[in-house]
Amino acid sequence: MAAQNKSHDQIVYLLQGGGALGSYQVGVCESLLESGCHPNWIVGTSIGAINGAIIAGNKPENRIPKLHEFWNSITFPYPCYFDTQDNSLVQEFQNHWYAQLAALFGLPNFFKPRIFNLQMLLSSTPDKISFYDTSELYETLKKVIDFDLINQKKVRLTLGAVRIKAGRTVYFDNYCETIGPQHIMASSALPPGFPAIKIDDEYYWDGGLSSNTPFAVLLEEKAPQKLLCIIVNLFSFPNYLPSSLLEVYKYKKELEFASRHQRVLHYFSELHFLQHSLHELGKTRINHPELEKALNKIKKLGHPTALNIARFHYRDRQCNLWSKDYNFSHDAIREHWKAGLKDAEKALQDPSWMKFVENASGAVIHEF
Repeated sequence: MAAQNKSHDQIVYLLQGGGALGSYQVGVCESLLESGCHPNWIVGTSIGAINGAIIAGNKPENRIPKLHEFWNSITFPYPCYFDTQDNSLVQEFQNHWYAQLAALFGLPNFFKPRIFNLQMLLSSTPDKISFYDTSELYETLKKVIDFDLINQKKVRLTLGAVRIKAGRTVYFDNYCETIGPQHIMASSALPPGFPAIKIDDEYYWDGGLSSNTPFAVLLEEKAPQKLLCIIVNLFSFPNYLPSSLLEVYKYKKELEFASRHQRVLHYFSELHFLQHSLHELGKTRINHPELEKALNKIKKLGHPTALNIARFHYRDRQCNLWSKDYNFSHDAIREHWKAGLKDAEKALQDPSWMKFVENASGAVIHEF
């Protein structure tokens, strides 16, 4: 595997938000890490920011154990009341029940409900207005992440968030600032469930509100590199028609995230192709002063970065409800993790997708 890795200058993990579905990311990343495909750069938002920070904030041999430590610490082992293997209706009921338990009682080491929070009704600051208190997450992150290691910049870490004032998307980057637990919490502060996080004099919410798959930072990268970008999608288009109100809610959530991702990837590929073409055009030699001057201006708009994109897709089951992203039961988390592990292992059986495609214009996309 090391030979394939050397064909790229940089390996990027791009990790979406998706709550409990983030355990699928753990499965994919575990298989990739075990194969030797370690990232140089991690871009994440929401639960992807948490998983990404754990990977960046640990030595290679500790990354997988720390991912499991985090997920085991926030997963409540709800008892399995029924044999649901061959009964989709019972599976749906049990999945719904587990999600409601998390909504009612919170999760250990993650969040707990605010009881009689009068500040929800009165005028207050955004960090006080939420249904849940996430202060426990601060200590949990410090247990599983070495922030000194993150800030040594051995692995670049970029976390997407939304600055509440003006609704602007921002990125916390350990290449530009010192990263702490508060930056990860800001990237995963989804309102109105979770409170905004105050950093310096600004308040921040979950980056997934504006961009659940933050491609923009890759477009802004001007370094002449061959990039392998591994994207783990947690939402996808359902392949069946909704037949109940609960399925309508679920379908709506999938469309909100999956359609936005597809649209962004399309524009991203088009723009990247244009930038790559402009760079190639800039190599042209013209014996005309005015045209040469115009060509030099065009050249500045392009860049030579070539992208191989590998997309892993979480494939939904019909028994998963619209509340699947907050079903943190042991069975659900383990199921998502096993699916991610299986998909990545299958992809690695033929690792030709990890090889750089010579003379590739723009982005080459591989689907798994």
